[in-house]
Amino acid sequence: MSNHIKIASLAVIAACTVGALAVTHPAPDDTASAQSLGVLYAAPVEDVETHLIGSGETLNGVLAQANVTGQELNDLLLGLRQHLDPRRLSAGAEVTVRRWSETNAARSVEVRLNRDTTVRLAKQDYGWQSDVIVTPTVIDTVYAGGEIATGRSIYEEVVFDENSPLPPAERVALVSGLATVFEYKLDMRDIQPGDSYRIAYEREARPDNSARGRRILAAEVVNKGKSYSAIWFDNGAGTRGYYDQKGRTLRAGFSRYPVDYVRITSRFASSRYHPILGIYRAHMGNDLGARAGTQVKASANGTVTFAGRNAGYGNMIEIRHSNGYSTRYAHLSRFAAGMKRGRHVSQKDIIGYVGMTGLATAPHLHYELRLNGRAIDAKTARLPDGESLGRKQMVGFREVSRIRMGMLDRAEAEMVAQQPSKSAERRNGL
Repeated sequence: MSNHIKIASLAVIAACTVGALAVTHPAPDDTASAQSLGVLYAAPVEDVETHLIGSGETLNGVLAQANVTGQELNDLLLGLRQHLDPRRLSAGAEVTVRRWSETNAARSVEVRLNRDTTVRLAKQDYGWQSDVIVTPTVIDTVYAGGEIATGRSIYEEVVFDENSPLPPAERVALVSGLATVFEYKLDMRDIQPGDSYRIAYEREARPDNSARGRRILAAEVVNKGKSYSAIWFDNGAGTRGYYDQKGRTLRAGFSRYPVDYVRITSRFASSRYHPILGIYRAHMGNDLGARAGTQVKASANGTVTFAGRNAGYGNMIEIRHSNGYSTRYAHLSRFAAGMKRGRHVSQKDIIGYVGMTGLATAPHLHYELRLNGRAIDAKTARLPDGESLGRKQMVGFREVSRIRMGMLDRAEAEMVAQQPSKSAERRNGL
């Protein structure tokens, strides 16, 4: 190839290259004149309305408000009846109607029965297809533990634990469950700074991290240097409950108080000024402040010996228990259904409701505990224990106890091992 041809070829290649660069990288001035598209808006294909059924409302009425009427309503209710009776929907049930935006025709209806179950009805050419949607859950085991800091209660330590994987509502349920487990052995209000706690907690976790069901598997609280343990045991043959490591039940033969969230407004006393009679006389029980209508529960298993009006006691129930014990529940607003002489009741059965009948100035429960006919102070009395595990039951319990207390030990060790790394993260600003 001659030099003239080579030079001509190189000139052509250079021109093409410069042209390509010009196309690939436009000058800055060209971008200013480039056109841009405006914001695009796509209208929703469906409209969604959600309604909570109120007291006195019916599903028919709610659907009628959403323009689901006539034969369409009849067909929808027919599909729903495969799963439930629409007339038995309780107040608070959630109904969601989805309608096509273009035609306003119903596309689907969802009836949420509870947090876990929803009946979904979808419109088809042949009618309404119904399905039950159940929220899936997984079994999740969580550990909580620590020492009570100065100025804080065990409630605050558990509920405000920022390292807990549980949502706040679940933490409240956890500390409430812990109080219930130890209710006969330990008053959570007596837990002081320097005391400690450990809990292994099993729950059915939903996708939103809330729980369908929950149970404390094992727990230990150290109060004033004394350790209190609790292990859940169920042998599948009728023996179930919480026991300490020696197989002794945590449930006493008596509940100390027959109402929840106890607030003592007037204590047991040999002499007390009566606000209505205007005289000093013995007060043979404890007055427990509570709102009118609060449930009153039997303190122990027993038999009702009296249920009726009794002078200054107002509406009163008396129950005879074993070993010479008896209890009185006075000033009730009303009795639970079926409460009459001779009725057998079990511990924590609802027997009546707080009121202010008889000589009472405000709603409260007057509660008396008696031993062989003599009134004793329920707040300080040593209450009889419940039944502990027998020899045969202890064989299975020892293995369960070993496994579950081991869970607490391993979880605590892992938490302690993680603390240095967390401290380093805080120092490094992570």
